[in-house]
Amino acid sequence: MLCFPEMTSLFPLYWLGMPAIMKGWLERVFTQGFAYTLQNIYDNGLFKNKKALLSLTTGGSSTMYSPQGINGDINVMLWPLQNGILHFCGFQVLSPQIFWSPEGSSNKARTKMIELWKARLENISQEDPIHFVPTAMFDMSAKGGFQLKKEVQKSNTNEHYGLSVGQHLGKGIPPNNQYRSEK
Repeated sequence: MLCFPEMTSLFPLYWLGMPAIMKGWLERVFTQGFAYTLQNIYDNGLFKNKKALLSLTTGGSSTMYSPQGINGDINVMLWPLQNGILHFCGFQVLSPQIFWSPEGSSNKARTKMIELWKARLENISQEDPIHFVPTAMFDMSAKGGFQLKKEVQKSNTNEHYGLSVGQHLGKGIPPNNQYRSEK
């Protein structure tokens, strides 16, 4: 992991999250001192010069993982992994590669998925990361509670959406916040 500019994690979405074996691996590898320190988190994380990408399969269609879908918004499901683990350690998180219901897809559709994935990997180093609220917008002290600065909250008063999935400020979650980069 230390030798490569990008890290890709491939897994099936189980019970709307990562498989237990992957969670166990992350807990054993992404330890304090190796993956983060109390001084080096988020934008200043130890992996700030590396990119990370989740590649996952689902058992259902993309509509099932929409804000109106029965499984709920995929952006909410991705937040703990992409922000709480990868971005916390400093990674520049790329838009995830999601293969929607490959088991229920035709051979032709699965072949197309693989071709698109292969094409994406050829240019992965050129991709822009997804957006996270910069740590400069937070009071990063125990006294300040590691909360959004008052001026940031005030400047977002008239916005329709919050800043991100996690910092929604009681407003709507920005569409595709954890699914697509801003470009």
